[in-house]
Amino acid sequence: MTDPHTNTLMTVTQTAGRGLALVFSFIIITVIGFFVLDEANARFGALAISVAIVALTKPAALNARLGKFGWLIDLGLLAAFFYSAIWFFQVKSELYTGFYMATPENITAGIVGMLSLVALSVRSWGWSLVVMAIGFAVFGFAGPYLPAILEHFGMELADFMQIAWYSFDGVFGRITGLVADNVLIFLIFGAVLERTGAGESLIQISTALTARIRGGAAHAAIVASAIFGMMSGSVAANIAGTGVFTIPMIKRQGFSANFAAAVETAASSGGQLTPPIMAAAVFVMADLVGMPFAMVILAAALPALFKYIGLFAQVYAEAVRLDIKALPKDQIPQLTGRDWLNSALVFLPIAALMVAFISGKSPAMAGLVGVVTAIVTGLALNPDFRREPQRILRALADGGISSAQIMLAVGVIGIVMAVVNETGIAIRFATSIASVGESSLIMALILAMFGALILGMGLPTLPAYLIIAIMIAPAIIKAGVLPLAAHMFVLYFAVYSSIVPPIAYGCYVAAPIAGGNPLKTSFVALRISVVGLLVPYVFVFSPSLLLVAGEFSWTELGFTILRLLAAVWMLATALGSADPRLGRLGKGQRVLRLAIGAAAMIPVWFVWAPAVLATLAVGLFSPRLQPQAAT
Repeated sequence: MTDPHTNTLMTVTQTAGRGLALVFSFIIITVIGFFVLDEANARFGALAISVAIVALTKPAALNARLGKFGWLIDLGLLAAFFYSAIWFFQVKSELYTGFYMATPENITAGIVGMLSLVALSVRSWGWSLVVMAIGFAVFGFAGPYLPAILEHFGMELADFMQIAWYSFDGVFGRITGLVADNVLIFLIFGAVLERTGAGESLIQISTALTARIRGGAAHAAIVASAIFGMMSGSVAANIAGTGVFTIPMIKRQGFSANFAAAVETAASSGGQLTPPIMAAAVFVMADLVGMPFAMVILAAALPALFKYIGLFAQVYAEAVRLDIKALPKDQIPQLTGRDWLNSALVFLPIAALMVAFISGKSPAMAGLVGVVTAIVTGLALNPDFRREPQRILRALADGGISSAQIMLAVGVIGIVMAVVNETGIAIRFATSIASVGESSLIMALILAMFGALILGMGLPTLPAYLIIAIMIAPAIIKAGVLPLAAHMFVLYFAVYSSIVPPIAYGCYVAAPIAGGNPLKTSFVALRISVVGLLVPYVFVFSPSLLLVAGEFSWTELGFTILRLLAAVWMLATALGSADPRLGRLGKGQRVLRLAIGAAAMIPVWFVWAPAVLATLAVGLFSPRLQPQAAT
């Protein structure tokens, strides 16, 4: 039987954590609107508050095996970080002047601070990120004993603490500052938008607009998950939030449990790649490639569009294969004027955010405009939101918790970045892939793809992208790929690691909601995401698809769009085993279409041009097949 005093203490602790998260959101908003903080104070302060929020909202005592000992663990972790804070600010002036000297005292303080950060990040993100950070730290110390390709001079403990903790290249480095300054406000924005009722409104409108299309429920789910996925910053969080509505809706229309879960996972993953927010990765990418945010957003537009065209096509083909019809007219939801008015809950805040961007506001200020607009719109249009103004506080608390969790992840990544910079392993890795790229760029890209998928497994979008950007993006840039295309390439595969077995963490969230099998769901998600998986190769070889990368060519763009459309149709009908005109397809038809679709993706005119012509021929002259009953 649970001790009532323990339950009371747990409730008080978690309430205090949510209260601190609410304060964190207010601090973020206030600083953006009114203050300029010292960079070191801002970075350390954001991480310190984040440590406290995670310790309070996810106390170790929740683990029944730890029991009351969990409280001692949390007190120890908080005390350790507080102790490290004292020493950090004592040596801060030395960090600015470059005269920092390692002493046993400040090394000890750094170690306990780093250990508390790492331990608490496990509660937010599991072991994947921590194991990676530990692996890189071991690599840093073991340098002289490694094989020749990995060998380096190694590090002493004092050197490691200096670069990882007491410098502006590690835990408190530039990326930590960038996330604290520009990204956290968008996590608050997403939380506020969800609380205003925007999600329910979006699902209602999407369902009504797609009900006349075969498989309309799945199409509606794609739209809803895509829009909310671009703001959530986590595939798993978006699936958990929207999947409880969309997955049952897809199943009711006749799709299998695994397919319903796969659609939700694929759409939520794709949302992380959808402009204008792209799960806040757009701001980090713009900084890393040295381009304005608006240019990166523009570059992401067409790849995202074709990714979704491919997903819609796969769903439509599946509906044809299963003989799922559009809803009868008497069952189609009728949108009222009120429904259309409620659509402003979604689109007005996003529009306000984009107007702020275009008018030259900073990303943080544009995000703040979005937050304020979402709150005002919710109060104006949603009576429930007006009657319960405490929803605003809950939304800000939710945003504060999400911000704290992402800050811990970025802090842990700082350890990885410090080791990478000190050992030069990224340069060595880049040189190795570039040497492959000299003889075969496609082989270099395939190696980079597998590296990105492996490094990104189990991680949320932004941490996954950061690690892959420092390890793999330089490699394919050195192989001859344009910087923006290289970063977009690795971002795509960082995101798609959420659907790739054996980890496929997005599928492990979606499958239980649907009552399906996670591994089978991941294979279905891979199949229906095939265009999204191929699009990065297209914009590397045809960078005009990014609109702003390199020497733009309207001719190249036109031909690229033409062959992508052909590939989408051929691949969707081949993999879905059905064609809207012909019904269920035989094996010969499917093999033919798969070959044509693959050829259309190859950026050599004498390969793709016949494939486009063959696509027209298949569509116009194929013998009509009799539709068969679904099995």
